[in-house]
Amino acid sequence: MADETIKKRTAPKKHVSPWFWAFWTLVIVLVIGTVLLFKSASQPVNETDTVSKIAKSEATFDVSLNKRQINALVAYYLSESNDNGYSFRVEDNIMMYGTTKFLGDKFTFGMSLTPEVTKNGNIILTAKKLAIGDLPLPITTVMQYVKSSYDAPKFVSINPKKKQIYINMSELPVTQGMRFRAQQIDMAADKFVFQGGLANDKK
Repeated sequence: MADETIKKRTAPKKHVSPWFWAFWTLVIVLVIGTVLLFKSASQPVNETDTVSKIAKSEATFDVSLNKRQINALVAYYLSESNDNGYSFRVEDNIMMYGTTKFLGDKFTFGMSLTPEVTKNGNIILTAKKLAIGDLPLPITTVMQYVKSSYDAPKFVSINPKKKQIYINMSELPVTQGMRFRAQQIDMAADKFVFQGGLANDKK
C-alpha cells in the first residue's frame, strides 16, 4: 500500500506544449483588442449639421467644378495634414487611400465613399467598399485605425460606427473673405456645385 502511495506522488506531470499557451494567449489578446476597438469605435462623435457661415446678401454666387478641379482643391486643403500618407481622389467614386495596421503589419487599402450633401450644405462621405488584399477586415476597423492615426484638419471628423467622414464646410479656411457651402454633387455628370459668399463669422 505504501509503495502505491509513493508511486502516485511521484507520477510525472503531463507536459503542456508551449504552443498551447501561445494559442490561448493570442486568442485572449484578439478578444480584448476587439472589445476595446468596438468600445472606442462606438464613442459618440460630435458632428452636427452646422449652419453655413455665409452672410445673407446679394453677393452670393454659384461655382460649378469638375473632378479634376475638385482633386486640386482637396490636395490644397489637405496638404498641411497629409503627413500620415492618406489621400483622397475623386474618380468614378470618391476614393480614400492609405495604410492600416493589423497584428503589427501594415497593409495598403483603398476605400470607396459615396457623397451626400446635407441640408445646411455640408458633406457626408459614407464608406461602401473596402479593398485591402485578402484580409477580411471590416470597414469600421479600418476607419477606427484611420481616426486614431490621421491628424485630420478641423473641418473633417470621422465616425467609424456609421462608416462616415463628415466635412464641415463652415470650418473650411476663409479664402479672400469668402466661405462656401455645397449645393449639388453629381458624380455621373462630373458636376460639383458650391455656393460662395461673404464670410459671416459673427458669434
